[in-house]
Amino acid sequence: MAERDLETYRRKRDFRRTGEPRGGTVARIGNLFMIHKHDASRLHYDLRLQIGDVLKSWAVPKGPSLDPAEKRLAVEVEDHPLEYGGFEGVIPEGQYGAGATLIWDRGAWAPMGDVAQGLKSGALKFRLAGEKLKGGWMLARLKRRPGDAKDSWLLIKEHDDAAATDFDILETRPESVVSGKRIEELQAPGTKQWTSGKKAARPRKTPEAPPPKPVAQKSLTPKPVAFKPGALKGARRSPVPRTFKPQLATPIDEPPEGKEWLHEIKLDGYRTIAIVAKGQAKLLTRNGHDWTDRYGDIAAAFVALPCEDAVIDGEIVVPDADGITSFGALQDAIASGETSKMIFYAFDLMHLDGFDISAAPLLERKALLQRLLAASVHETSPIQLSDHVAGNGGEFFDLVSQKHLEGVVSKRADSLYLAGARARTWLKAKAKRIETLPIVGYTTSRQAGGLAALLLGEPDGDGLRFVGKVGTGFSVAEAAALTLKLEALQRKQPAANFTVPVPKAHWVEPALKAKVQYSNRTGDNLLRHAVYRGLSEMEFSTEKSATARRFITDEHLASVWVTNPERRMFSKDGPTKLDLAVYYARVGDAMLPHLLNRPVSLVRSPSGKLEDCFFQRHAFNGMPKEVGTFVLKRSDDEDRHYIYIKDAAGFLALAQFGVIEFHPWGCRADKPERPDRMFFDLDPGEGVAWKSVKRAAFQLRDELAALDLPAFVKTSGKKGIHLVVPIKRLYSWKQVHETSGRIAVSLAKRFPASFTATMGKSNRAGIIFVDFHRNARSATAVGAFSLRAARGLPASTPIAWADLDSIDAPQDLNYSSVPGILERAGDPWADMDASAATLGTSISKAK
Repeated sequence: MAERDLETYRRKRDFRRTGEPRGGTVARIGNLFMIHKHDASRLHYDLRLQIGDVLKSWAVPKGPSLDPAEKRLAVEVEDHPLEYGGFEGVIPEGQYGAGATLIWDRGAWAPMGDVAQGLKSGALKFRLAGEKLKGGWMLARLKRRPGDAKDSWLLIKEHDDAAATDFDILETRPESVVSGKRIEELQAPGTKQWTSGKKAARPRKTPEAPPPKPVAQKSLTPKPVAFKPGALKGARRSPVPRTFKPQLATPIDEPPEGKEWLHEIKLDGYRTIAIVAKGQAKLLTRNGHDWTDRYGDIAAAFVALPCEDAVIDGEIVVPDADGITSFGALQDAIASGETSKMIFYAFDLMHLDGFDISAAPLLERKALLQRLLAASVHETSPIQLSDHVAGNGGEFFDLVSQKHLEGVVSKRADSLYLAGARARTWLKAKAKRIETLPIVGYTTSRQAGGLAALLLGEPDGDGLRFVGKVGTGFSVAEAAALTLKLEALQRKQPAANFTVPVPKAHWVEPALKAKVQYSNRTGDNLLRHAVYRGLSEMEFSTEKSATARRFITDEHLASVWVTNPERRMFSKDGPTKLDLAVYYARVGDAMLPHLLNRPVSLVRSPSGKLEDCFFQRHAFNGMPKEVGTFVLKRSDDEDRHYIYIKDAAGFLALAQFGVIEFHPWGCRADKPERPDRMFFDLDPGEGVAWKSVKRAAFQLRDELAALDLPAFVKTSGKKGIHLVVPIKRLYSWKQVHETSGRIAVSLAKRFPASFTATMGKSNRAGIIFVDFHRNARSATAVGAFSLRAARGLPASTPIAWADLDSIDAPQDLNYSSVPGILERAGDPWADMDASAATLGTSISKAK
């Protein structure tokens, strides 16, 4: 079938002269899509959808638009081979379609209905899950006019959360998703005509290669420009924005080679956007939180810059005497208020004096930034310029690794600033041999800080094995803080298998993980020259954490669909039924580890009305086959059939049934009598402020830490806060319930003005009820990342302890905001299962 479909394609091309693939060598079942940006006789975009063994193709002269009101013409053209999905380069002169073409976007697609019927009827609805285009789309065929040789269609964006009317995706994201190049670069002499997608080998080093220098090479330094931002190519007049989303870098293994790349040291701090306007400056985290007050006099230094307004990208860090930044040191400085230690390293300038210059080449933006800072910045200023190396990426990477730095960020010298995007024009490579390893013990010293070395393990089958120790890299303050944390986790026997003796060691539960950098390993698999780089922090506001596993594939994302997709939930201006389905698809990777194979109860509202919500814990008609059942006897010895979710497909299928909330049990279906979660619900009474609830959460966390119990925190999705303690599956429901009850009662007795452990609204006016009854057999608690059936659809959102103070209103964490936060910053609960605790000492201490 594919051979016949490709006849027209092959007849138009001379494969002895063009690098385009002949096709027919690849046959696979799939649902690939890609969009080529093609500068032939005129610039246009080619949409290609895999249907069978070919790519069904349409030429879109003006390109796709995210605005549903913009209907773009799409002219049907000949089918292309699947191999064309990897083609990027130049089609030679004299050949059909001569000119440069790049892969502007690619990913997976899924039809909303039968494909053949949609093509026949002229109404093909589908969803895309690409790097640039997402959500629902439609191809609508126009009536063929006399003389038309081909069918013409309209490409239309559906109304969903991926639609946008405030920017042009073609202008903001002009680059290839494969090479990061723009179409103009492919037209340069000597450009390759074929990109296979394989990683290019690093050129062999030669003794003559010049060592990297922390300045741009003269060959790439632009001609001096006047201190006029409007003179830069791509500058446009624009008011200064009130907020700004930083561009993100794509992770890679090693920096790219080539003089067109600038390489910066990857700093270990908080990514921060500085906005200067009307004589004031504010400092925003990458998630948009205003942390100006936390950074002391840094804002005042920005106000002193010789400009009316500006937007500057950078990183706030605390460097040591050698200039090496430490995230732990920054956290300590914030906690203690020692803001004089902090430095803002500026590395990009996106707006200046009434001009948006994000479309200007990076090198010119950096040159203007340097001129801006030079007027008022000196060696002791809290603002410094983050320098770069041009070319020599491999050597610079080696040098950074040798000096135990965080890594390298590589940026194309001519790249635009793509706010909020993660593009391949910015790349990041972590320094060699950095690992996050469980701490299994420690040794002490009489020297400053009291800590001599951390003892480290790594997974080995079902247990851990000792891989060495690290005794350098922490400051005196860090050593003291680490010692306090480790003392609370002590145990009698080591949690790891040791092949070498470690005298006078203190053993601990492997609940904490250290990030270490090392040169290599010995023959016994022990770390050599290890340097401590900080504890593994799980925070929304940094890139320290990441979802541990991937459950939701591109195919899953593309295939999300429900009947009545535009039905509004809970109000006329509320999110749609499709919005809910897309939300759960986007948070699924982080949510499913706390949901799969657990008994679960559901809150459903098939009608979309609040008054129609109902609770369901047993099987129902039409239930997806991926949702299983198991039998559990009740106290009256009667069997009851409960449900659990087997996999991602079952999870996503429940959106069709109007599922709003997921309430998992604190156990797994294979061992329902052995819970693995201990749950505390801080439920505020009337008159209790949110600030008081946050303070109570920290107080309970410290109480649990004193009992050797690590606590993870999330909002309830309403007015409260939940603390969840992962535990090993060694105890009965009765033991867990009684232990949690003793903890709650003890807390209420010690602080009666703040807490109560007694149920009933009359008992908690003005105080907080510590609800431990979620730990009873068959009780449930709302799941991590679950939405709540309320206006605005707030989410029960896991957060890092370091970020709890920055949450001003829990309602801000909802179906609209949480997926973006999670995608930018990672999952703060990713390491929960690895932190599971035992209750032996906790039971005795809580009595």
